[in-house]
Amino acid sequence: MKVSVAQLLRDEGSSANYDLLEEFPPLQFDGDDLTFESPVHVTLRVSNTGKELLANGRVQTRVRAHCSRCLEEMGYPLDLEYEDEWVSAVKATDDQLENALLFEKDQIELNERILEQIVLALPMKFICKPECKGLCSHCGTNLNQAKCSCGEENIDPRLAELAKWHPVE
Repeated sequence: MKVSVAQLLRDEGSSANYDLLEEFPPLQFDGDDLTFESPVHVTLRVSNTGKELLANGRVQTRVRAHCSRCLEEMGYPLDLEYEDEWVSAVKATDDQLENALLFEKDQIELNERILEQIVLALPMKFICKPECKGLCSHCGTNLNQAKCSCGEENIDPRLAELAKWHPVE
């Protein structure tokens, strides 16, 4: 995703709106390959403040992931807003070099920044639904779909002593 800002740079105080749609390749995240179910939709308003370009954007898409509890495939919607300061690499001050994003040749390349925003918005663990029961730790049965026959008698021998412990009332 590239945005041409040549016209904006000529006219201080001006703004432009962009509506972008692009397919992104699968993303490796926490040992899982996340695929995009739909193209990444970015709406962006870029304003020339005279010192920098201020970009206010919104990213919308849906990723395909696996539930951390039951391992079933699931869709996860993303709808997030972000704000960036962009400065021409040749005109940047020392302060701007530390705090703003740089662009060259009157174009802003957005792909890396959009992916960064998506990764920041992803949950630490994907859960298909709040009441997901997960998998049986002994037989691997998906407890959302069936009840396993393992029961609670199969206690890990390393933890057997804890079963005797009773909390003080």
